[in-house]
Amino acid sequence: MIKFNFDNFTNNWKVVLFSIMGAATFWLFRALNKPHSALISYPIEFVFNRDSTVVMNPLPKTIKIDVSSGGWNLFRRTLIFSVDPLRVELDNPSEVNFLTQSFLSPIVEDQLKGLTINYIVTDTLFLSIERKITKRMRLKVDSLSLPLEEDHQLISSINIQPDHVVLIGPESIINSFEKDFYITPDENSIDENFDGAVEIPIVFEDLIQSDPREVNVKFEVDKFKNVKIRVPIILQNFSSKRVTTLLDSMVSVTYRVSESFKEEFLPEDFHVVLDYDFLKIDSLGVPVLIKYPDTLRKVSIDPQKVRFRYENEE
Repeated sequence: MIKFNFDNFTNNWKVVLFSIMGAATFWLFRALNKPHSALISYPIEFVFNRDSTVVMNPLPKTIKIDVSSGGWNLFRRTLIFSVDPLRVELDNPSEVNFLTQSFLSPIVEDQLKGLTINYIVTDTLFLSIERKITKRMRLKVDSLSLPLEEDHQLISSINIQPDHVVLIGPESIINSFEKDFYITPDENSIDENFDGAVEIPIVFEDLIQSDPREVNVKFEVDKFKNVKIRVPIILQNFSSKRVTTLLDSMVSVTYRVSESFKEEFLPEDFHVVLDYDFLKIDSLGVPVLIKYPDTLRKVSIDPQKVRFRYENEE
């Protein structure tokens, strides 16, 4: 009966393993002593004044280069140790849109000493850097865009504090803004007086800064109702020698007034005239509302044209 000796088996495998590791190490050291060529992606860094510029798109991080050198040197420059990136200085970064092989070649050769540069694989590096500028703009709220509840209206001026904003960012975007910058409260169905913070809406938040980030907006609103009243038409500048009869002697005047306003208006508070001097058609005229209480809003009349005739006509 054959008895398996586990200790001998373990010792033999250790010998085999150490032999393999030794052979691999010997092969590696021989290989590293020979010259090699390699295609490498080498890190690149752009040096310029970042306080006065804005990077519009991410800058290239690497450049592909075909190089030759001893294996140890290639191993050291590309695999083992963290390498210093190629430094490309840009004196006027906002005026440089791309860098060509011919521009990069002397920089690569100067900074990668110890490596033979066969050729630069990367054809062109594209850059998008703009000057950083500032612009002071007046803040406004478009009263027509206010999200007011139905039947509610603005009854005061809109106060904004502070009343301006300074935008800081890339020249092309900042110059596209007009002198007025419009903001809107982030509310739905406003049905009462508003006094709160409103954020400055910035579309390109990663490129543009605003000072301040938010402002205080204040205004008053009230609920309104529609009221209709019948008002007689007054003839004006018609000849007294010619009797004129209005076939439509009255118009309906519709106006909006605050629900809290309790005063009742009478027909005599309104003056609607049909002026002969402004007639364009002999039997059809446009009545004009020339007087009404100044507390009313959205005043209109109906019909907008009325008929009349002279008594001597059949």
